[in-house]
Amino acid sequence: MDIRDYEYIVAIAEQGGISKAAETLFITQSALTRFLQRTEQRVGTELFIRKGKQFLLTESGRKYVETGRAIMHLDHQLTEQLTRDMVMEKKRIRLGFSMGRTNEMLKEIFPRFYQRYPDIRIYAKAATSRKLMMELHNGALDLAVVTNVEKIPGFIQILVEKSHLVLAVPENSPLLARAVKTEGGLYPMIDPGKLNGIDMVTLPISTNSGSMVKELCERYGIQPRIVLQLSDVRSLMDAVESGLGAALFMSVPSGSKRLRYLTIRGIEEIEQDTVIVLREDKNPTAAMQYLMELIRKEHSIIE
Repeated sequence: MDIRDYEYIVAIAEQGGISKAAETLFITQSALTRFLQRTEQRVGTELFIRKGKQFLLTESGRKYVETGRAIMHLDHQLTEQLTRDMVMEKKRIRLGFSMGRTNEMLKEIFPRFYQRYPDIRIYAKAATSRKLMMELHNGALDLAVVTNVEKIPGFIQILVEKSHLVLAVPENSPLLARAVKTEGGLYPMIDPGKLNGIDMVTLPISTNSGSMVKELCERYGIQPRIVLQLSDVRSLMDAVESGLGAALFMSVPSGSKRLRYLTIRGIEEIEQDTVIVLREDKNPTAAMQYLMELIRKEHSIIE
């Protein structure tokens, strides 16, 4: 049943007749009379008692009008809520990204974004790629920057960069002097034997990155001294910068000159795609498109 059906019957009840109701509805009396007749035929009972030009509600009509008013009220509330949501959606961006990208977002992406869009509010959340994909699927996020996720029907993936397995060390690490720059290499290269006995901070083996690093160390005979286990890549990077030890993880933009990346000679090339993901039914605003453009262009390489 169309919401208009209720509006017409409620108008007849409120105006007490066809003529005045037709005026308020901006339709002809004959059209409204035919509509009332069709409605009463459809519901199988009279809604009004006719006394000349006066229309009085029957008991069935009273129930119809009460229900109609409630439905009209809900429809009005829904319309207002959808309008508010549409206005809000144009003024906000809900963005998720890995914890390792926090510095990049705060120092590089967000300042440039707000130069162009000072009135847009970004709701930022740092979490694991798995959790971000869940929130994106549930509609809690508009965009997510994630790594090593499978393509899922209903979602669009836009490549940001390739992530590589790196050894992160502090800027004063003696390992830097032992590393060798190679032609075409992203980072200086160090022999795995030089890593035996070094202090290292790690992720739990319950995580994908933590289990991968454990397996690689066992396979290539790397025997570091594990001094600290942390929950996320951002914490690993902070620990490395503080001089607590080196760390193996998939590269993320850092923007810090107190941290350096190295690669390990002889270890198989491990590469993962970092992508921006959004729902196919999401129509990105100009502000979202600009934010995605910044993220794609602003990933930095630590030398």
